[in-house]
Amino acid sequence: MPKIAVYKFLVFYLYSYDLNERLHLHISKVKSRKGRDAKIWLDTGEVFERGDLTAVELSLCRKLINDNKVEITKTITKFAKREKIKPLSLKLK
Repeated sequence: MPKIAVYKFLVFYLYSYDLNERLHLHISKVKSRKGRDAKIWLDTGEVFERGDLTAVELSLCRKLINDNKVEITKTITKFAKREKIKPLSLKLK
């Protein structure tokens, strides 16, 4: 389960077997990593599963994904090619 990106208390990651699905990210709060994670589609920014995140946190996640989509996609592509990746530090634009 590689960590793709982080932003303050949010961790964005994917599962290796998810690479065959429509591109998406799982998101969880750092402190509640054992809780239910959210799932957001990269192409549309649509929330598929909200997990334990609040509406405000989900809105922040969608904005972060949209603002950093190119970098996130590049990191996922590198991971899919089995290249070493470092988690991105996401920023709001």
